[in-house]
Amino acid sequence: MLDIFRCYEILGLKPDASVDEIKQAYRGLVLRHHPDKDPTEESESRFRQISDAYQTLRIQSKKVQKVVQKFDDIYPEDAVVAYEQAQTLVVKHQYEEAIVFYDKALERLPRYANAWLKKGDALYHLKRHEDALLCFSKVLQINPDSADAWNLQGICLSDLRKYEDALESFDEATVLDPTHAPAWNFKGVCFFTLGKMEMALDCFDKAIKIRPEFVVAWHNKGGVLAKIGKEKEAEKCYEKSKSLRQ
Repeated sequence: MLDIFRCYEILGLKPDASVDEIKQAYRGLVLRHHPDKDPTEESESRFRQISDAYQTLRIQSKKVQKVVQKFDDIYPEDAVVAYEQAQTLVVKHQYEEAIVFYDKALERLPRYANAWLKKGDALYHLKRHEDALLCFSKVLQINPDSADAWNLQGICLSDLRKYEDALESFDEATVLDPTHAPAWNFKGVCFFTLGKMEMALDCFDKAIKIRPEFVVAWHNKGGVLAKIGKEKEAEKCYEKSKSLRQ
């Protein structure tokens, strides 16, 4: 299977392209390079490459774009109300109060993965890392394919200075969703902390390629470049970061 970023390049797309955009690009290129229209060996090779790229992205999209019924269509009303109250409190940064309502939702729906995920995130913001990790572990028991849970677990482990364990979590997140820009960014931070500058730079580049306006990733890339003595390039990254903030 082709590298995910190479697939987007082959189809002439950005990494944040929608499923419809991927299909449209594929159809256009297939019509242009089909062997029936151009029987040359070069055209046949290009046609295979386009087909392989499309199949890779199609498989990936199935993993990360699952059709799920609306929360309030399938769950008890009191659990829905509790979850929504928790979400409102999180927006206001009232994490302690939010956790109370996440717990109420989970009393009725103990296997509701997203409630565990959001509760873990709230606990993380309260610096209760071990409790947060228990929540992320619960999510992964229910849904091992949750790239967000692997990412948040990695962030938590990184804060606890368990960098190797954190990198394993970020690896899982980026394998499950190669376009998960935050996971690439935090993975880069881990490598930077461990003194692995080239690997850190590669991660920040991937994060920026996926999300060109990712302010923190631009700043972090600047930090790596400054560390390895590329001051002019670092300054450009810092300027980019500053311009995106304005």
